[in-house]
Amino acid sequence: MKSKNNIVKGLLLFVVLSVILESGCAMFKKRPLLVPRESGDTLVEITDPKQLPKFEDDYNRDTLLRSIDYSLEYFKRVKTNPHGFRMAGFSHQNLENTLKVFREGFLRCNSAEELNEFIVRNFRVFQAIGKAYEGQVHFTGYGTPIYDGSLTPTGAFRYPLYKKPADFKKPYNTRREIEERNLLKGNEIVYLKSKLDAYLIHVQGSGQINLPSGEKVYVGYAADSGHTYTSMGRLLVMDGKIPEEDLTLSTLITYFDQHPSELDSYLKKNDRYIFFKRVNHAIPYGSIGVPVTPMRSIATDKKVFPAGGLVFAVIEPKKAKKWGWIQNKGKGGKSFFALDQDTGSAIQTPARADIYFGIGDQAMHEAGELNAYGRLYYLLKR
Repeated sequence: MKSKNNIVKGLLLFVVLSVILESGCAMFKKRPLLVPRESGDTLVEITDPKQLPKFEDDYNRDTLLRSIDYSLEYFKRVKTNPHGFRMAGFSHQNLENTLKVFREGFLRCNSAEELNEFIVRNFRVFQAIGKAYEGQVHFTGYGTPIYDGSLTPTGAFRYPLYKKPADFKKPYNTRREIEERNLLKGNEIVYLKSKLDAYLIHVQGSGQINLPSGEKVYVGYAADSGHTYTSMGRLLVMDGKIPEEDLTLSTLITYFDQHPSELDSYLKKNDRYIFFKRVNHAIPYGSIGVPVTPMRSIATDKKVFPAGGLVFAVIEPKKAKKWGWIQNKGKGGKSFFALDQDTGSAIQTPARADIYFGIGDQAMHEAGELNAYGRLYYLLKR
């Protein structure tokens, strides 16, 4: 009997200790800042007015109105979301009505104070859960490069962009297979001077090519091979070639200018391959089929965020780093309204967003320099 009592006491002690240990872990466990209402939700409504951002817009008023009009065109054409995003309240009709009400009110507001009052009174504000439900979103930039090129191969122009082949289906061959077996011969659209130039158009998704005749050729995204995207810049960081806090488009280009023999091996580590088509418009179109506007269009994962939606972005004056932030000296933060109109191979999960900077060298430089964290909000009419 005594032995039995000891066993019972031992079991009780084990249970009590387990409860204490679990409670202790709970006390020290970091609770998520943003808790979704439903499993799978990527946006959380901000119900405490003190948690709302200050809605200050740092960019041109007319460009915002133009970008809103492009999204309204999309909602007129597409009545239901084809991209997989599903969250209560974010129907295409509600998103369209949100833009109409916001546009009218935005035109009436004469100050930041009026705009904030208007938004608080008329809109629900949702924040992206970001990384680990903490609301941190990694912002990068993209643009449309301009390169010299030729419609036929020459000594100077030897590196092609390709259209989709007749046998295209996903998954297609990897980058390595395509290049080593010359699988796309006969599908060339245009030839460029540099293999890195061609790759950067793959990453940006569009490009302008100036021909020797003075004619301009515009190319846009047609399809991808269906394989996982691997960032060449990230590989350079992992290999210790570029410090993470220094990773920009400029440093990547400089690295391969100084180490051209390494380019091929790094390129082939990215299995994803992009196919292009000639387009008639100089301004590139986003994934929802409307023109993208500098600093007013963002690219996100359309499975986790609402296509065409109105967003407010707050970018901190700090550069991204794997284990936190570092001060980005001399550069202040930015906040602005934008429209969710594009997507990209590297822009996946609710913790990523890419901002379109425009066309040409300056836009590409500024886009390549953006490597920061911030917060992303979506507005929805009450």
